[in-house]
Amino acid sequence: MAQVAMEPGALPPPHKLNPVKVDGVWRLDRVRHRAFNGAYVRTSGSGRTKRECLADWHQNFERNRRKGSSTTRATGKEAFKATDKMAKAFDAYYARQQKKAEAGQITEQSLLTFHRAIYVGDGPLAKPDALKLMKTLGDLSIGEVGKPSFLADYLESLAETSPGVAGHHWTVLSGVFKFLTLSSDLFDYSPMLPVPRPVQGGGGQRALTVEERELLCPVIGEGQKRARYLLPMVLLILGTGLRPGEALAVRWCDLRGLEDESLPNITLHVCGTMVARKGAYVRQPYRKSAKKSKVSNDFYLVLPGWLTMVVRAWWRMAGEVEADAHIFVSMLGQVVRLSTADSALLRARRGSELEWLQFGNLRDTAATHVAGVTGDPRNASAQLGHAEGVTVAMRHYVDDQGYTHPAVDFSKELESLCPANLGAKLESGVDPFAWSCS
Repeated sequence: MAQVAMEPGALPPPHKLNPVKVDGVWRLDRVRHRAFNGAYVRTSGSGRTKRECLADWHQNFERNRRKGSSTTRATGKEAFKATDKMAKAFDAYYARQQKKAEAGQITEQSLLTFHRAIYVGDGPLAKPDALKLMKTLGDLSIGEVGKPSFLADYLESLAETSPGVAGHHWTVLSGVFKFLTLSSDLFDYSPMLPVPRPVQGGGGQRALTVEERELLCPVIGEGQKRARYLLPMVLLILGTGLRPGEALAVRWCDLRGLEDESLPNITLHVCGTMVARKGAYVRQPYRKSAKKSKVSNDFYLVLPGWLTMVVRAWWRMAGEVEADAHIFVSMLGQVVRLSTADSALLRARRGSELEWLQFGNLRDTAATHVAGVTGDPRNASAQLGHAEGVTVAMRHYVDDQGYTHPAVDFSKELESLCPANLGAKLESGVDPFAWSCS
């Protein structure tokens, strides 16, 4: 048992390091310890004084403990105890991610996502009751939290009310406990290994039914209040299948044929998305799926007639605008953050029959409709801008400079996606953005 207790590369117990004076020379003979490779070795030392003897022994010890091993690792690991608070682990994990970001191993967006999941924001718009790991788990000990049953219960209960937050917390907790497992002796295996990722709650990523599409305009139109951009944004995603970040990145100059009323269909250039960069929210000139290569994988979409009418009505309402201005802006004329749009949708749908609605449901509705009407799922991939669908459903679009671009054209198939009540308003020339649920 004593052999097993000896740590590889560690110093022997202090009571073993007691030199004795023999024939006028201080000696410390054959003290047993373990090398880094686990082998048992013995080290001796001598000197004219006790101090010289210990110095000689330590010099020999450094040489002997590396015999048969190329490693120079330290004997002690990062100091974490089961009684330490999770706040200490969160801080250490985030500091590690900061170093990775500086080295280019992770993106700034990933670092920002980690920060948002762990820490309470300090900005003027920060919510003091936001569910952050430092607030929900920071005061508990590592030993209390580091149990699969506790972690599973925590994430399951969180997913019932905030499935998106639960997903972010699962990601960070997986990283934190992997870090603790590898940097300390607290765990043999990460307690997060058996904990499943929380599933999306609410309506999930299903398509809207015909009846639910009829509720869209009354629910969003009346519930949008100050967020006037919300209904046209919802309709744009419904009629195109854009990601919400891509919809928020659309500029007036991306809408080809906007001012030409003789054209029944506008062609949309999908060529960017909105991202956070160093505290600012900016337009990224390439889509999400091109993030790693940073090469624009833009594509063109032909809008159905009803959506063309909606976009032109929104353009006339906007008044004088710059060509490169975003089509969806706040009341102060600023770009809209995705989190702000999510909050606006949450407020608009609250208490309605569409309380489960998310932007992803609108995207899925467009894809499901195209696949169902055409009978080919590849057409849905083309509508969403996926690489596997680029060879189908293309027609050619010629821009102002005479360049020819392939454009995805399911405008006829998407005509039947228009809610009947919206179509009636568009036909009568009434404001398509003024609605009441009563």
